[in-house]
Amino acid sequence: MKANKYISKREHKFLSAIALAAFMFTLSIVSFQVIKVYNDTVFENQKEIKNQANGEKTLRFSNDGMNYSFPLLHFLTLFIFAALLKTKRFLLSSFLTIFYAVVFIYGLSARYNGARLGGEEFSPQVDFFDQVYRAAGGLDYIAVFFISVLLFWQISILLRMLVKTLQRKPELP
Repeated sequence: MKANKYISKREHKFLSAIALAAFMFTLSIVSFQVIKVYNDTVFENQKEIKNQANGEKTLRFSNDGMNYSFPLLHFLTLFIFAALLKTKRFLLSSFLTIFYAVVFIYGLSARYNGARLGGEEFSPQVDFFDQVYRAAGGLDYIAVFFISVLLFWQISILLRMLVKTLQRKPELP
């Protein structure tokens, strides 16, 4: 049985399961960040209470921004999964996956450039892929795994769709 004329129902379910796993990974990243922020806050409060009990002064530095970052870009996996639930919207999920991959790779490069100290004139010139490699962490490699599996699988289905649409059935006059 086919989910549509290009993808079998079994393949569609497995592809949707991979997209769901990618979204669950995103939720785990967010929950790990929330736990980390909570633990850091508790540690700081305990340290402040200990300093007050010992009669020591607590040094505070200004913190204008947030001290945590939620990977909001990874929530595109929710939209990819939702688009995969409907087989007629397969092209939408493919375009979302391509957009997700491009923005994720560019974001790693921007993360590297934003983390450098001293500005451009004091830093050695580093090519784009080396910037991406230097900025990536452990969770980024797992995200790249999910992105690449979804991307290559969807590209293979798109190529199958293209080949089947280009093949003409011979018609007798």
